[in-house]
Amino acid sequence: MLPISSVTLALALSYTAAAPSGLPIQEPVGQGEAAPLTGVAKLQASVTEHTLDNGWTFLIVPREGAPVASFHTYIDVGGVFEDDGATGMAHMFEHMAFKGSARLGSLDWEEEELALDKLEKAYLRLRRMRKTGREGAIAKAKQTFLVAQKKAASLVDAEAFSKILEEAGGSSSLNASTSAEETRYVVSLPSNQIELWCWMERERFHEPVLREFYKERDAVMEERRMRVESSPFGKLIEELLAKAFTTHPYRRPVIGYEADLNNFSRTDAQAFYAKHYGVRRFTTAIVGDVDPITLVPLLERYFSDLAAGPEPTEVDVTEPKQDAERRVDVTFPAMPIVMAAWHVPSRSHPDSVALNLGLSILGQASASRLETSLVRGSGQAADAGADGGLPGDRYPNLAFVYGIPTEDTPIEELEAGIYQVMDTFTREGPTPAELAGAKNRARASLLRGLQDNEALAADLCEWQSKSGDWRNLFGQPSALAEVTANDIQRVFARYFTQQARTVATLVPAKPE
Repeated sequence: MLPISSVTLALALSYTAAAPSGLPIQEPVGQGEAAPLTGVAKLQASVTEHTLDNGWTFLIVPREGAPVASFHTYIDVGGVFEDDGATGMAHMFEHMAFKGSARLGSLDWEEEELALDKLEKAYLRLRRMRKTGREGAIAKAKQTFLVAQKKAASLVDAEAFSKILEEAGGSSSLNASTSAEETRYVVSLPSNQIELWCWMERERFHEPVLREFYKERDAVMEERRMRVESSPFGKLIEELLAKAFTTHPYRRPVIGYEADLNNFSRTDAQAFYAKHYGVRRFTTAIVGDVDPITLVPLLERYFSDLAAGPEPTEVDVTEPKQDAERRVDVTFPAMPIVMAAWHVPSRSHPDSVALNLGLSILGQASASRLETSLVRGSGQAADAGADGGLPGDRYPNLAFVYGIPTEDTPIEELEAGIYQVMDTFTREGPTPAELAGAKNRARASLLRGLQDNEALAADLCEWQSKSGDWRNLFGQPSALAEVTANDIQRVFARYFTQQARTVATLVPAKPE
């Protein structure tokens, strides 16, 4: 059987160009460690917001310190915007956004352009032949495709885009990620490389060349095998989402279904880019050793002529109210796991802060209710926790608990134990010490994010996109302070009901 680690839960929730770090559960911080949030108003006042005529929004935060700037481009394009039959396309384009342009990444663009056209025609013919089922025709079309792929690959200056940014000082920070709701492109560079970043970001989005498309598609297939097919948490979460959501696109995996990954083409990807990647969906935060007075004209010069693109679309699907418990068993060669999830509102909803604090007390940090009761108390669980925002929080989403039983504990017994802990918590509410500790942890996490350039850039973009105004980030301290124990009891009683519960259980596969 495969070993279980909480890290695999984080791997299942987002797809990055580099291995993700961190756990889905907030890092525990002692109650006395949270410093007062001083200077928040001053920090907010230092943000310069500049929106180009085409709709691209820039948030610029000058800070004293090392001569470094962090760049975070956040694009409102994620898995929820994909069409049926093309799941995984947003993540696929994340890979393509490192492939360069006609001027960057090619050994001979005129010849490569012809080779790419020939390759695409060969692939589209192969796809048609596969539908006929004629083995001889399929084999012939596949051979033609492989020859064309080899020719196109011979004209590529591999990793040219990444190498330039890495050699300019971004080797430890260059990254990208795709979630259900957005795609992010990040890097930190010495502040004397700001214009280089402008040039590179323009090349990335002005007229990208989707070279090595089918090679990267194979890499994504392998990524799916690693993070879903071979991951107990990945497989469990995919089945849980498909069961909990009946109509909302949150039900589809960001990595994509295997059948879709095997089928979509470079032509499909170009159409997806044209439909969704207009720059009016872009927000970029630049934090560090920068001067807005000199930076804004630079941004205008490099990006103002890029196409705004179509009017951004929103997901207008409302998930029907769940009125009965749903269950799904997932057979997998691993230790048993149980996950239970409930529908909760989006990040912008007034109940979200109380819900998050309650989940922190329930299943985050070493003194959480689940840890104290089931791991260190009864010994029924080897691990247990809780969190929200599955698979995102722009729209109404899922809050969840999970438990891994000890060797002698039946999974049904652990599940019942989890609900008992939750029922007691809902009935009695948090103690004053628990509530103060959760608030301290949340404030400490917020403060760390405000102090770190990369984290601040990410948070500014996310709040701008998901709440409509980056200033809402700086309203979180007061929102946390206002939550009472009664608020937490109220939201737990409202949302964590049996009829609104979806349960996914990992059932160990029996040896053949």
